[in-house]
Amino acid sequence: MSLSFLHIKTLGKLSISLPVALTAYTGYIIYDESLSVYGLLVAVGIFFLSAGASSLNQMQEQKFDALMSRTANRPLPLGVINGSSAFVITFLFFLVGTFALLPFGIWTVISGWMGVLWYNLFYTPMKRWSAFSVFPGAVVGAIPPVAGWIAAGGSILDVRIHFLALFFFLGQMPHFWLLVLKYGDQYRKAGFPVITDVLSEEQINRINLVWFLATFISAMFLPFFNVITNRPVVWIITISTILMMAWSVRITLQVQKEGQSLHLRKMFLYFNSFYLWVMILIYVDQI
Repeated sequence: MSLSFLHIKTLGKLSISLPVALTAYTGYIIYDESLSVYGLLVAVGIFFLSAGASSLNQMQEQKFDALMSRTANRPLPLGVINGSSAFVITFLFFLVGTFALLPFGIWTVISGWMGVLWYNLFYTPMKRWSAFSVFPGAVVGAIPPVAGWIAAGGSILDVRIHFLALFFFLGQMPHFWLLVLKYGDQYRKAGFPVITDVLSEEQINRINLVWFLATFISAMFLPFFNVITNRPVVWIITISTILMMAWSVRITLQVQKEGQSLHLRKMFLYFNSFYLWVMILIYVDQI
C-alpha cells in the first residue's frame, strides 16, 4: 500500500487541526478588530503545529493505537508509514508551522510551541496513568487563541483574551468525556485508565451537564468582556446560548432514561457545533 495524502491527513489529524487553527484566528481578529487576511498566516502556522503535535502523538502511542479498533487503521499501526517517514512528516509539519509564525515575533512562536510541548510532553504521557488527564489536557485547547491574540499585538494581561481562553478551555472536558463514554472499552483494552472506572455513567452525565452549562454561560459573558460588541450579534449569541442550555438539560434527562448509546453522537455533534457557531458569530461581529 503506497503513501497517500489521506495517510498524511490522518497522521496530522488535519480535520482536527483546522478548527484549532480557527481558534487562533479568532484570537487574532478580536484584538485586530477586523477580518485580517494577514491573520490567516497565524492560522496556517497553528494548523501545521497542531498537525505536527498530532503526528508526534501517534508516534508516541503507536502500540496503543494498534489495540483499539477506532485507531488501528491509522498509518503507523497499519504499517503504511514507518517510523522514519513519520518523523520526516512530523518535522516538516513543525518546520512549516514555525516559519509561518516567525513574522509575528518570537513570543508568537513560543506560545504556539507551548501547546505542542504541553500536549506531547505532559498530556500524552499523563493519559497512561490518570483517568483525570482531561483537566490538564484541556489547557491545550486554550492556547491557540492566546497565540493568535499575541500575534496581533495583544497583551497577555488583557482580560478579554483570558476570558476567550476560558471559553475554549471549558468545552474541552465534555468533548473528551463524551469520547471516553463512547470508546471507553477500547481505551481500557489498550491499557488507558478511563473515567468510567472511577465514576458511574450517571455521575459522568451529571458532571458533563455542569460543564455544558458552564461553557454556555461563559459564552453569554463574551459581550460583557467586549469580545462581541455588535448588538444584533449579541442578541443572537444570547438566544443561541439559552437554547443550548435548555437542550443540554433535556438531552441529559433523555440519557438518564434511555441510555447513552442513542444520544452520544448527537451530544458530541451538537456541542462541538456550538463552538463553530460562536466563532462564526465572532467573525460576523468584525464585519
